[in-house]
Amino acid sequence: MSCSFVSSTNRKSSGDCLLAIDTATELCSVALMTADRPIIERHALDPQGHSRLLLGMIEAVLEEGGLAKSEITAVSYDSGPGSFTGIRIGAGVAQGLALGLNVPLLGISSLMILSQHVSKELGSEKPVLAAIDARMNQVYWGLLRQDSASDSGWRWLETPKVSDPGELANFVEGCVGIGSGWDSYATTFQQTKTASWVSSRFPDASSQMHIAKRLIASGIKETWQEALPTYVRDKVTY
Repeated sequence: MSCSFVSSTNRKSSGDCLLAIDTATELCSVALMTADRPIIERHALDPQGHSRLLLGMIEAVLEEGGLAKSEITAVSYDSGPGSFTGIRIGAGVAQGLALGLNVPLLGISSLMILSQHVSKELGSEKPVLAAIDARMNQVYWGLLRQDSASDSGWRWLETPKVSDPGELANFVEGCVGIGSGWDSYATTFQQTKTASWVSSRFPDASSQMHIAKRLIASGIKETWQEALPTYVRDKVTY
């Protein structure tokens, strides 16, 4: 797949230029942020189209920003858990860009990205129970709380794992829920306690961008070899 990028002679921005890539679930999205303009984003809900769409989205946000690929100063991507195929697509493109441009690469958890999304959407400071449908009657999930002292702005109360849906019933009280796992198993999660939750939401590059920006400001800059995917489960399902 080929992709062209705008010439640096059209440059309209200066300073840091962060590119975020998210292909870990059904939503394919890309976001670009520079120091002097709002986030530019492209997204499409197309579970089978990530490999076809991704490079074109990157080209589109760079063109809208008037930037050349060479002006990217850092790259982030959704490192999972999620779709094995989707994670590999995003990781491959992100690692290729980071290696070719010799810039830092950050891998950010899909569950943390979902948590960032729901905190922004609802303005809630409750712990977030993020869950993604892992197929095979299981969910990828984690429990997070906002923490201003953390480099990412989030602290893990329960680190990413894969479980049967019924096991999450022990964690829903006092939380807000988000992710495709809730869309599929909300009734099972709430066997004994109920929780507020947001439906039909996926990890996205714009929410990821806010976490990546904070990590970079804290001095965390991984190399392309270090920012590895988080599969959680070894068996491939989709």
